[in-house]
Amino acid sequence: MKRIAGALALGAGLLFAGSDALANDVDSGGPAPAREKSIEEILAELAVQRAEIDALRLTVAAKSAEGEGGGSVEDAVKAYLESDEGKKLLGKDKHDYRVFWKDGLNFETGDKNFTAYVGGRIHYDVIVPDADDDVETKKATDFDPISGFRRLRMEMGGTIYGNIFYYNSLDFADAAYAYKDNYIGIKGLPGVGNFRVGFFKEPVGLEELTSSKNITMMERSIANNAFAPTHSHGFMFNNDYKDGQFTWAVGDFWEGGTGAARFQHNFSGRITFAPMFRPKDNEIIHLGLSYQDRSPETETDQFRARPGVGFTARTIDTGTISVDSEQIIGLEAAVQRGMLSLQGEYYMANVEGHEDVPTSVDPEFSGWYAQFAATVTGEPRPYSKGVFGRLKPKKPLSMKGEGSGALELAVRVSRVDLDDKGIQGGVANDTTFGINWYLNPNTRIMINYILHHVRWDSDTEGDVNSIAVRFAIDF
Repeated sequence: MKRIAGALALGAGLLFAGSDALANDVDSGGPAPAREKSIEEILAELAVQRAEIDALRLTVAAKSAEGEGGGSVEDAVKAYLESDEGKKLLGKDKHDYRVFWKDGLNFETGDKNFTAYVGGRIHYDVIVPDADDDVETKKATDFDPISGFRRLRMEMGGTIYGNIFYYNSLDFADAAYAYKDNYIGIKGLPGVGNFRVGFFKEPVGLEELTSSKNITMMERSIANNAFAPTHSHGFMFNNDYKDGQFTWAVGDFWEGGTGAARFQHNFSGRITFAPMFRPKDNEIIHLGLSYQDRSPETETDQFRARPGVGFTARTIDTGTISVDSEQIIGLEAAVQRGMLSLQGEYYMANVEGHEDVPTSVDPEFSGWYAQFAATVTGEPRPYSKGVFGRLKPKKPLSMKGEGSGALELAVRVSRVDLDDKGIQGGVANDTTFGINWYLNPNTRIMINYILHHVRWDSDTEGDVNSIAVRFAIDF
């Protein structure tokens, strides 16, 4: 059967080659330069090849009837090409590799047991804030126009022997590099799913876990800024079911930067469920719940947020407060229907002051946001395993006039309250309007207009209104 399938594949190749030769003669507009065979001879050879293929078809059919093979000729050819001999013929042996582009530079062996990905992101921001005098006096700083690299990262990741995965990311936006995601893990563990250890994001928040490559606004909301942790040292177990309709993740984390960090047990967990899950129709309803149980090693903590833009001073800030433990609950909801999307989150933080500190109190802080977005050109936001992904224009920008990219409009309202039990961190409300122009799947220009109002007490309040532009390329 293998020989028959191989002969069929070879015969088909000869047939196509002969057809191409005939087409080249016809397209040339006249007789080709000196050749060894006439058109009549080529046609005669094609007739013989067709006869041989017909005979092979009959042989395959006869073998199938006798129980020595099964299926059609197409099945036989497919089986042959998927065999080791066929893969070698096509250059797809398990030891071969291919290089291709899919949102980044990818490498992959024939059996997909070894993969590698190389990428990065450049986010260059220009910010023009306008702050009231009371705000600048309260924060003891000027809110002047500023520009710079918000992110400047090199990234790489992949798999080894099919079940070991890794990821490395360094950010060079500041004077010194900073760790971002740097971890190794094992996937496909029986009854558990995946294990990860290293330095990465804790499983908290829809907006936080959506990559900065794909968030709708230039900055995440002030609620996310105040209550969602970012990168931490730790380990995590996670899995998903029914193509990502249901996900869960739990882990233990401890704070630290680029060096070693002291172990301190900060538990984080998240579950998500999509009661409506029609990804092919771009119809999604997402629900999520996260929980943080934190016990800072320093027995202190600080809640704060910026006025909706990067580089600027934080307008709401509790300062350092005594903390024995804190529990933070996060609720998530999102609806995706074609070109329209609506999402929001709510955070509630219960802080227990340390009993050895006479001045400590047990405050409660909260924050929320709601965001609506519409893609004018009709593209949906893809959803996968509890987060939203990269919006891809149907027609990327072309200088030949074949496409103009995708255009997205969005608005978000946010609120954070850091005032309680004598702690006056401030109450902030902001409204952000956004326009995103996706030139292609890897490049976009973002424009945000942010109206930020903050109140610290009955006598002190003010506004910080900003225009911000981002030029972003990532892969």
